Amino acid sequence: MTASAQLSGLILHDGWKVVRNLPRSQNASGGTFSNSYLAEKDGRVAFVKAFDFSDAFEPGVETLKKLALLVSSYEHERDVLEHCRGRRLSHVAVAIGHGSVEVPKLGPIEGRVYYLLFEQAAGDIRCQMDEAAASDVVWCMRALRSVCLGLAQVHREIIAHQDVKPSNVLAYEDGVFKIADFGRSSKRGAAVWHDDLRFPGDRTYAPPELLYGFLSPDFVPRRIGADLYMLGNLAAFLFTGTNMTGSLVGRLDPQHHWTKWRSDYEGVLPYIQEAFARVLEELEGMLPLEVRGYVMSFVRQLCNPDLKKRGHPRAVGRPDQYSCERYIAELTHTTSMLELKVRMAVRLGAA
Repeated sequence: MTASAQLSGLILHDGWKVVRNLPRSQNASGGTFSNSYLAEKDGRVAFVKAFDFSDAFEPGVETLKKLALLVSSYEHERDVLEHCRGRRLSHVAVAIGHGSVEVPKLGPIEGRVYYLLFEQAAGDIRCQMDEAAASDVVWCMRALRSVCLGLAQVHREIIAHQDVKPSNVLAYEDGVFKIADFGRSSKRGAAVWHDDLRFPGDRTYAPPELLYGFLSPDFVPRRIGADLYMLGNLAAFLFTGTNMTGSLVGRLDPQHHWTKWRSDYEGVLPYIQEAFARVLEELEGMLPLEVRGYVMSFVRQLCNPDLKKRGHPRAVGRPDQYSCERYIAELTHTTSMLELKVRMAVRLGAA
């Protein structure tokens, strides 16, 4: 059993007591490099993300070198979250504490566990949809608007999340949604080892250009442009359960699959666009009528496989092409109109 799996009962440096381990959900798509716990302090409950450094002690691994890399990953996420906390980013799940703790009966190196402490959420949006709200278009639209707001907030700080997916969007009891897990994020001017990866996040949600190795040298198109794709992908998931990346790849001829293609991305792009058109056609038939027109436009614009055309039509080719700002205004208006229709329907039903 690894050190990070043995924290139950320990007191963290800031007075929180680790009360129990949280088992990994069968549907979870994140958290493979950490263990999760609940902690209590003065009647409050918090979520603990305990970093798992066990890979550093595997046979044949240069332990000190690997530990340095893993610690740098922890420090990167901690520093990004501290930056977001200092800027008071309201739609980001920032850490409320951090530090390290030593597990008894283990050595000072293998027994040290670094952790981040967070406000406890009701769950991620995948779990919440499974339990209650899969058919609630207002709930889904509120969640989408909140994620868009969260991305806009971090993008203003020139931070790219790079792992936007259902398990990384948290729902809270007060109806607020926040973006979580900045372990694979990039901040311009702050280098971290995973910046060298083609795509540092979950590959099953990756934009197609990165799967094919098309890497823009500019931070904004490459990283923030990828966030926009994942935002569009999240919209498709919220309203239909569709993963655009999986749907795209599944409709390609095997010779055009990213694992087989040996030419440049421009050469395969027409085939990807053809598959994209078919996915959109199928998506349209699955979307609820109340939001069909807007969500179709949203997904079509943000998931466009051509990075040069991705983004709001009024911004394409402009310096703010990869900005979320126009979408925030549209989502706010669309959500308000949906809420008004629901209230009117309730009043008519009660009359």
